Amino acid sequence: MPTKLPLRPSLLKIRRQTVKWIIVHDTAESRAPSTTVGDIDADAPERGSGQPQVSIDNPIYQFRFLSNDVMERKTIDYNYHYIIEQIKEDFIPIVARPISYLCTWKDIPTDINGRAIHVAVLGNYNFKVPEKRLYEILAYRILNPMIKLFGISPQKVKFHREVSTDPECACPGDFMQKAITIAMMRKYVVM
Repeated sequence: MPTKLPLRPSLLKIRRQTVKWIIVHDTAESRAPSTTVGDIDADAPERGSGQPQVSIDNPIYQFRFLSNDVMERKTIDYNYHYIIEQIKEDFIPIVARPISYLCTWKDIPTDINGRAIHVAVLGNYNFKVPEKRLYEILAYRILNPMIKLFGISPQKVKFHREVSTDPECACPGDFMQKAITIAMMRKYVVM
């Protein structure tokens, strides 16, 4: 079987419509981007087989795993526009993909996915409760500025599980609460 070349950022789909949705994810079931893209690595064919490599639920290892796959293997990049990572005592938003490029999610309808900004919170929130500071950073540094920038209604901020066609999708985790997210967005309204 011939080896496929990894996709390059120049081959990513460019956003042609205005942003109307913000989708919040967690990284509980993160895989190497190559397993979702489907490219074959001659040195490790199991990576491109489409079979999950490993489920990572430790944020200390997750971002490094995602970064190594992008930088060392030269795969596309992250399938999120922003990733929020805990560094020491605080949470830091990281720009992962320019908002001019689309993120592709097979379980999100194309009319939503083609007009969405995707934000990931690093970690598995099926097993741990998010800290208040995470909600504050999510609202103040990402959600409210994007709402202001694109003129989005706060009702268009959705969790992945709310827009997924997969009935078993729990992303961004059972402990991530929409009510707290909305409360923080109200608290940090950007005028």
